[in-house]
Amino acid sequence: MSSVVISCSRLPLLSFRHLSGYSQKRSWSDDVYYRSTEYRERSTSVTSFYNQSAIDNIAAKSSIRLTPTTILYAGKSPDNSHLLKSAQYLYNELPVRIAHRIVGFRGLPFIVGCNPTILQVHEMYIRAFHILFKHPPVIDLRSEETYTETLKQLLDEHKDVVTLLAEGFSECRKHLQNEGMIKAFLDRTLKSRLGIRMLAEHHLALHSEKNKNYNARPNHVGIVTASFSPRSLVTQKAEFVR
Repeated sequence: MSSVVISCSRLPLLSFRHLSGYSQKRSWSDDVYYRSTEYRERSTSVTSFYNQSAIDNIAAKSSIRLTPTTILYAGKSPDNSHLLKSAQYLYNELPVRIAHRIVGFRGLPFIVGCNPTILQVHEMYIRAFHILFKHPPVIDLRSEETYTETLKQLLDEHKDVVTLLAEGFSECRKHLQNEGMIKAFLDRTLKSRLGIRMLAEHHLALHSEKNKNYNARPNHVGIVTASFSPRSLVTQKAEFVR
């Protein structure tokens, strides 16, 4: 599966070397070029794109899911220890979920994986993985503060992922032969994205309540409304459309 990424990531380098008139513009030999800083930098960039042992190792792990009960009962504490536990959970969990999605991108058909827009999203996931994977451990409330700022930034950077995926698959629709496989990829990707954003935004909501009165919102735990009744909501909406 990694061959898709290797081939796609090598395309810019190969095309650069075969630009029309390129050899005439160079005043040194190919041997000199291949020893140059420019070549080493480009090769390093290409290699780092597909030689991702950290991603492979983390992707082999299983995701640890939280139950609604766990979220509710671990959501508040007078000393803010719940914030530390929440950040530590995300610190370990988010790289796993993102690595799973990167593996999904690697498994796309060649023509789809090489689409510039889809490749852009793939690269966004890789960048997010390394930012979170290399982040210093969350060991106290000060490091929790730093980690939370990182989450805010990544959430903002990834806000247009759904739009980009829609554009990318629209651009290469005529080349798709196995629409069932693409549908399964999108279902898994969007479901994973929803779960990741929900967990991250829940932590951000908990963090925003840190300096507020402990009992200021007794019916809320992060983004969860503890008193929410699905039955009441369905009944209300049913009455509205009658």
